Amino acid sequence: MCPRCGSRKVKWIIPQNWSTWQCFDCDYTGPIIEGDEELSAEIHEAYVNGDYEEIPEEEDFEDDDDLDELD
Repeated sequence: MCPRCGSRKVKWIIPQNWSTWQCFDCDYTGPIIEGDEELSAEIHEAYVNGDYEEIPEEEDFEDDDDLDELD
């Protein structure tokens, strides 16, 4: 099921990557979760009410100096 909206209307979209799915209800793309109808309803209610936390985007490096710190 979709971890964002709780929908079971998801489709596996990249054959080479089993963790990439797309939700037809909220356009989420990424890994999905397993769960029962109760969990699905709980997630959907939180999504509809806006009581969910957005997953932050990965931090981008400002410049090449930031990359040097990783070495």
